Amino acid sequence: MKILFARSCVSVALLAVLLPFSALAAPTPEAISLVRKFVAEELHGNLDALADFDLASLAGHPLYGAPGSTFDADDCNLVRALFDVLYAEALPGLALPAIGTGRAYRGDTLNTFHTLLGRPIPDQPGRFTGLERHRPSDDLRARAAAFHRTYHTLGNLAPLPNRSLGRLTFNTYRGTHPEWRDAFPAFLQNLRLALLADSAADPTLCRLVELNAEAFREFRAPDGLARFAQRLDLDDYVEPATGLPIPHYAPNAHFLPQSDADYLASADRYLAIAPVLIQRRAQRMIVRLRRLLPNGHNQEDNPQR
Repeated sequence: MKILFARSCVSVALLAVLLPFSALAAPTPEAISLVRKFVAEELHGNLDALADFDLASLAGHPLYGAPGSTFDADDCNLVRALFDVLYAEALPGLALPAIGTGRAYRGDTLNTFHTLLGRPIPDQPGRFTGLERHRPSDDLRARAAAFHRTYHTLGNLAPLPNRSLGRLTFNTYRGTHPEWRDAFPAFLQNLRLALLADSAADPTLCRLVELNAEAFREFRAPDGLARFAQRLDLDDYVEPATGLPIPHYAPNAHFLPQSDADYLASADRYLAIAPVLIQRRAQRMIVRLRRLLPNGHNQEDNPQR
């Protein structure tokens, strides 16, 4: 009863800071239990450590990973549970049974790695195929290696509606679009147009929005994207005064024809901005988790103590 009462109080408190919802939702007990167990056992009760935890390290884990299926850091069991706890009140029907590949929602990686920087080179730690094509400095190599850990952390992951158009989802379409090149700011700019059914909106993105109409029903207005961003702790991606997406960096890819100087300038900007966006959002998410998991970060919850 104590836990149920705490969750009810948290739900009421959140309504004071989040915009009204048509239906009150709450995190599922299963998701709360899994997140609390992870914090207690793997982080020794230190919830703050979750912000920097490399979720890719959960590959192969029998509980928090993806047993029985292909592992993806943004779609593993722990991340699904985290989305349930964090955002059950953010989007309609977002709950543990509805999160995952082929379901109504799926995790997505916001600031990606491979499109711009390439994949790790086997037997060459800290070297990446895309970056090495353009003769980077050792400093840029080191920053890329650091980001290869950061981009799998909590602040870089978010649930997106996932009903598909054939094999196309928001996740796959933003990653393969020849103009967006998986750049999250560019995706948000185009999502805003699609939510407004603007004449300049991408037709395929509009169809995906319609397929996911229930998830987006509260965001089909001029301020809709700003409210969507607020719900998912994406505040740093939208200009507060205008509600417009902030073009933090331009789309690019390591395989596009360009000079080394242009590519390296693009990579330098990306590696300067993306980690900060991730860290700032992670702190917001930790604050939210602390409200939703009362005492979940205390040492007394660690069964090994």
